Amino acid sequence: MSVKIRLKRIGKKHKPIYHIVVADSRSPRNGKFIEKIGSYNPNMNPPSTVLKMNNAVSWLIKGAQPTDTVRSIFSKNGVLLKKHLLEGVKRGGLSDEEVHKKFNFWKNKNLS
Repeated sequence: MSVKIRLKRIGKKHKPIYHIVVADSRSPRNGKFIEKIGSYNPNMNPPSTVLKMNNAVSWLIKGAQPTDTVRSIFSKNGVLLKKHLLEGVKRGGLSDEEVHKKFNFWKNKNLS
């Protein structure tokens, strides 16, 4: 079974709001999903995103593949960076303290 992290459309006509969900790749866009890990509202300026960071990282580590749009959202919110740093811990190149320090530095620099 191939697992994707993708957007599920909700909201009114011409006012979309999306849930970021983990789903089997064979299920339809607005069909069954495994877990909801966030939401994305492109109608605001700037677009608002709410994410469960730990759940998103754990699904990526397990091998779930994000769609292009979700990959962009994850990149802007630091999910892909955190996954990359945690893989460094797994390989023995970094410690947990270094990961926490580097991620907080990036977060303060980019999300302020």
